[in-house]
Amino acid sequence: MSQFLIITTTSDTEDVLNRIADRLVGEQLAACCQISQPIKSVYRWNGKVESAAEFELKIKTAVAKFDEVSSVIKSLHNYDVPQIVAVDVSHIEAAYGDWVRESLS
Repeated sequence: MSQFLIITTTSDTEDVLNRIADRLVGEQLAACCQISQPIKSVYRWNGKVESAAEFELKIKTAVAKFDEVSSVIKSLHNYDVPQIVAVDVSHIEAAYGDWVRESLS
């Protein structure tokens, strides 16, 4: 397993993701957070197919920080069931990896 993750979450409100990003970076739980322009999400909720405009937050962090990042997302998110999906980073450029590691300590 890699030592780094990219965690994603989405929200229909950019302000929610800004608060999450500011807290994660401020508390050194994330090296970097990126908020996308609105995307269209199509999903099933309460037995019906729905669609909505959402923003996506990508969080660059360490595997060891997953539980803390997840807790922050849950505490600040406006959804009952926020998306919290982590993808292992299998390859990373050495200098960038050093920067991520340094930013988290």
